[in-house]
Amino acid sequence: MMKKRLAMITAIMLAAGTVLVGCKGSDASTGSSTASKDEGGKSASEGSDNGMVLRLGHVVADGNSLDKGLDKFAELVEEKSEGSLTIEVYPNSELGDNTAMAEQLQMGTLDMMAPSTAALSGFTSAMSVFDVPYLFKNEAAAEEILDGEIGQDVASALEESGFHVLSYMTQGWRNLTCKKEVTVPEDMKGIKIRTMDSQYHMQHFNAFGASATPMAMSEVYTALQQGTIDAQENPYTNIVNSRFYEVQDYVVETQHIYDADPLMVSTITWGKLSDDQKSILEEAAKEATVWEREEVLKDVDKDKQSILDSGTKIIELTEDQRAAFREAAQEVYDSFEAAASGNKELIEQIEAVNDKK
Repeated sequence: MMKKRLAMITAIMLAAGTVLVGCKGSDASTGSSTASKDEGGKSASEGSDNGMVLRLGHVVADGNSLDKGLDKFAELVEEKSEGSLTIEVYPNSELGDNTAMAEQLQMGTLDMMAPSTAALSGFTSAMSVFDVPYLFKNEAAAEEILDGEIGQDVASALEESGFHVLSYMTQGWRNLTCKKEVTVPEDMKGIKIRTMDSQYHMQHFNAFGASATPMAMSEVYTALQQGTIDAQENPYTNIVNSRFYEVQDYVVETQHIYDADPLMVSTITWGKLSDDQKSILEEAAKEATVWEREEVLKDVDKDKQSILDSGTKIIELTEDQRAAFREAAQEVYDSFEAAASGNKELIEQIEAVNDKK
């Protein structure tokens, strides 16, 4: 497994008067260098030993649970292929944001990515179901739905857009952080909250009387610190890694969205792989996803302790309290069901699984 970093290195050669600019550094562990991003516009390229190299990009920070899961996937691919397949993992938006990387997959200039489901809603309305709040009763229901026929049917709808889904990784539940105590939907009235730029994410909080505002993650800490916004919502891993808890008084475990992240391959790349190579990716993805989900739970425990140690309070909603938030967000379900034929039936299928859990 190889993890790459993009860097700009400028050196002035006084004797020659030459400025050298490199777009990527070398891998210190191996001493091998890599081509620049501009030069490396090819996917599924051959490595120095004539093995195949696949590039995988994502937007989360290095060390995030999802990032660790993708590193595990790369490790398993290399192991199962006996080194003939190598996955290079590029974290932290090094190859662009989710929109840019999705376009690269469609063109075949990037092999793989692991975006949020919200970033894929423009390609198929079915994928938006995973951004409907309070959709899953618990982790067991979420995993059964994502790994089963429902999740596979939603994934298959992406094929015509150029994406082949191997599995659904996760960052865990998205929770609310706020400067005031929140235990009922009415407590959200008048609160300015940062959300992702997603129709259903925004409608969810606006339904409570809050004012939802999309904002880049890089701007959120300062906006919270300066009072431009009062609240935000993210999985624990992002709440801690971005230190949002430092400028918030409460974390409220709304668990409003189970943050699924499809591990996807460009269909152009997929078409170049042999059956054996496809099987290796599928097996590695399945094993890495199980490992990553367990890692998320471990990280949540550590993250919660870090938050409590800082003095920020954590509010754990009861089942009845969470049900009240679900009821108050009914208009989001109505909007989703009206958006496309089959959406109402999709919700009903998911509810049937929830009822068994």
